[in-house]
Amino acid sequence: MIKKLRKLSNMNILCITNNAKLKSDINSNLNEVKNIIFVESVNDDISDISYDVLLVDFNFEASLEIMNETKISKPSLPKIVILDEQSETNIIKCINAGAYSILSLSCGFADLKLSVIMALNQTKRVDKITLGQDVYYDSYRERFYDKLGELSFTKFEFQVLKLLLQNHARITTYDEIKEKVWKDKKMSIFTMRNIINKIRNKTYYDIIKNISSNGYQIDTPK
Repeated sequence: MIKKLRKLSNMNILCITNNAKLKSDINSNLNEVKNIIFVESVNDDISDISYDVLLVDFNFEASLEIMNETKISKPSLPKIVILDEQSETNIIKCINAGAYSILSLSCGFADLKLSVIMALNQTKRVDKITLGQDVYYDSYRERFYDKLGELSFTKFEFQVLKLLLQNHARITTYDEIKEKVWKDKKMSIFTMRNIINKIRNKTYYDIIKNISSNGYQIDTPK
C-alpha cells in the first residue's frame, strides 16, 4: 500500500532522445520534475547517472539496447517508451525490453505526466537506512529487512526499534520508551528488557546497546 504519493518534484528522469522538438516538449510539460537529464548520443555513458524513471524515444538509435541493458542492471527501474509507429512488432520489442508503459508520440503530455507518476509510485522504492549484519530499515515501506527478507516484529518490538532508530544520535531513556511506546499501558522494566532481547534474537545482539541506568541506543546507522 502506498502511504505517500511520490511527487515529480522529488524525482530525476533520464530521457533518451535526440529529437529536438520532443526534448523541448518534455522540458515544457514536465517542468515540475526535479531534474531531467537528456542523453542525445549513443556515445554518452549513463552508468553513473542516478535517476528514478527512464523515458525512451523508440526512434533513438540505441533505444532497445539501452532498455535491455537497464533491464539487467536496474531490474526494478520503470521504463516508459514513446513510440510513434505502434505496430505489433514494435510493441512486442518494447515489452520484451521491460517497458513499464508505451505511449504514442501524439499523446497528450498530461498522459505522459500521469504515466510517470504511476511508474514512480508502483515500483519498488527503497529508502534504506543500513544497520549492521545486513539489517536495514526501509523508511518508505516502514519495514525492517535482513538478507533473507522482511523481519517479523510484534507491535511493541517494532515501535521500540523504530523509536531507537529515530533517536539514533542520542540515548533514548527508559521513561521516553515507556511514554511513547506503551503510552498509558502498564509496563515494567522486565517487560522492556524482554522486548529488547527478542529484537536482538531476531536481528543481532549489538543492534541495541544498553546504557546502564539510563536507557538504550541503537547501533550507528551506516
